[in-house]
Amino acid sequence: MGFLDKIFGNKEEADYKATVAPVFDSFMAEVIDPFNGLVVIERENEEVRDFFKMVLDATERSLRGILFMAPEEFGFKKTLTKEEVDFWFRKVSLALVAYSYYFFWAEEFSLLVQSSFKMYWQRMFDSYNKIFNENITINDVNHYAAGLKEDSEKGYSKSGNLEKSLGLMTNDYATIATELLIKIWHENINQKTLDDLRKYTPDYDIGSFNPQAKKVIFLGSRIWQVHQQIIQPFLPKLLTNY
Repeated sequence: MGFLDKIFGNKEEADYKATVAPVFDSFMAEVIDPFNGLVVIERENEEVRDFFKMVLDATERSLRGILFMAPEEFGFKKTLTKEEVDFWFRKVSLALVAYSYYFFWAEEFSLLVQSSFKMYWQRMFDSYNKIFNENITINDVNHYAAGLKEDSEKGYSKSGNLEKSLGLMTNDYATIATELLIKIWHENINQKTLDDLRKYTPDYDIGSFNPQAKKVIFLGSRIWQVHQQIIQPFLPKLLTNY
């Protein structure tokens, strides 16, 4: 994370780097160092390494943006513990992997193509498990991308039903955002927030929403945006190999 030396200068930002850098570097070492004792990602799997380097970079950028660039009224700025940073990297990275899995998935694929696609992405899930020492399955992927999964199955986006597809997308980024608010910002998600989120689509006027619902929307949408801006442009290149 040497690039942060040129960005951060004040004490608050230096404290961020001191907490985040060891966590970031430990996960990145599992991606880029084939001689670290675990041989997590083999040399020949260059596209897999490139993908996870991008995922970790996007995950760190989203955290930095939330802490230092979010509107002050949301109250996101805080001094993080190592455990909170670790939770952020594990969960946001998993959400980005889940969004990526369903980026090209379509139910109309032939059974042969579906099988090939699933086998290719099982390599990604296995790599995630090795990098983060986890044991995720397709059920965990579907938890964070349930809306994208339903959209791919029902074809809302393809048929032009954007209101429905955008609502499902909102469900996905609300899923990751509520978990982060509970674990890192120690908030209890109240019923009014849940009711507001059920009404929300990206073109909905959220002026009447309670502050917590607005925080969920802001946090989740920023994670979705880093996927759009950083991960999605890479996916066509990545998926030419499956």
